[in-house]
Amino acid sequence: MSVDAYDGVLLAPIFFDEGVRFAASCKQQGIPLVFINSDIPGEESLSYIGPHLFKSGYQAGRLINYGLKSGEVLIVNISTEMDTYHHLLRKEQGFRAYFQDHGDVGIQLFKLDIRDTSDEFIERELHAYLQQHSTIGAVFVTNSKVRAVAKYFEKFRIEKILVGYDFIRENVHYLQEGLIDFLIGQKPEEQGYTGIMHLFQHIVIGAAIEKQNFMPIDIITRENYEFYRN
Repeated sequence: MSVDAYDGVLLAPIFFDEGVRFAASCKQQGIPLVFINSDIPGEESLSYIGPHLFKSGYQAGRLINYGLKSGEVLIVNISTEMDTYHHLLRKEQGFRAYFQDHGDVGIQLFKLDIRDTSDEFIERELHAYLQQHSTIGAVFVTNSKVRAVAKYFEKFRIEKILVGYDFIRENVHYLQEGLIDFLIGQKPEEQGYTGIMHLFQHIVIGAAIEKQNFMPIDIITRENYEFYRN
């Protein structure tokens, strides 16, 4: 994709390889680039605005450990392009690191990658896995698809600790119903606004821009969601 008609680019890099090529094109043409939501390690940019992905996953591990002192925990990655969704894998790395750093808690980790994002396929995959691993006590979903897991729990009346991401309508519904225990908010609107402001300040005003701008790791519960602003 040619970007030579633009003075600046705001990019949320989902796919790793495509993001690397796009960033290289911006660099070659001297176009300032701001990453939001996830960055690409090793790629130059004007700034990054978003969560600290590793620490976000680490925090999710701590949240689950509050409710499950020992037992089995399932990590669920839901993505059609698993190998290139680097931001999900970095959250998973942080999550695993928490339990590596707290090896005395007696938690055993399992992982399920689901490569079809339809609710029907997710239900089938979860059902088959949990039939064989009935002692799983908690589930960590690395993105906003936590709502599909909650929907499955609701249908089959499953009670397990469930943690996932993003303050979106369907996730909030299942948070209200008590099927999701914790949502981790990432303030997407603030990310976008700050990214545009950084480009404006750099291009129009010529101001120095802070290289990294990490969003707060917000923990949203059934008790405080009414007061949260995304």
